[in-house]
Amino acid sequence: MFRFSALVLALLLVFGVVFSLLPSGPDVARSGVTLKNVQLSLYPEQDPGAVWRFRAATISVDPLKSENTLDGLGRGERWLKNSDGSETLDMTLRADKLVIDANSNLSTRQAQMYILQDCTTLTMRAAGTTPILINQRSGYSAPYVGISSPSIHFEYDNFSSPFDLSNVRGDQRAGGTLQPDPPTICKQGRIVPKASAAPAP
Repeated sequence: MFRFSALVLALLLVFGVVFSLLPSGPDVARSGVTLKNVQLSLYPEQDPGAVWRFRAATISVDPLKSENTLDGLGRGERWLKNSDGSETLDMTLRADKLVIDANSNLSTRQAQMYILQDCTTLTMRAAGTTPILINQRSGYSAPYVGISSPSIHFEYDNFSSPFDLSNVRGDQRAGGTLQPDPPTICKQGRIVPKASAAPAP
């Protein structure tokens, strides 16, 4: 489910009416609408506790495929709804291009995600015809993922995981590292140097 500005909604409504009246054929199959400098909020029905927000240079709407393509994305954000009605920023996403399907699932070829709770960075890449997929019901999947935080660095092929990384699956590459006592820590979504111990009295 998307929420656009009133002007954008009006444009999409007009386009939908016009498109429904057109005859079928090769020219119609290429029809679509492109909007520029769009701010978009996505409220996935499969994940009602989350809100995705994007700002894109262009968004192309393809009614035949039920897909929306965001170009010049820069950064997206995933917010979680709290019981008091407020929202907490959960994750940021950087990608040049992003496709949103009819089920609000996201796909792209290359992306970097940052989870604020534990300052974890996911560097993800597609391979061949298999894209990076953010499924609103089950979480992430990608042919390759590098996971980095203050205490770990691991790489996986054929990666999948829920949003909270509680059940990571994939083929772990050799060379991963784990630091039980790292020099940095995660504090309020930022990696900062670990405070030195207080001097003995």
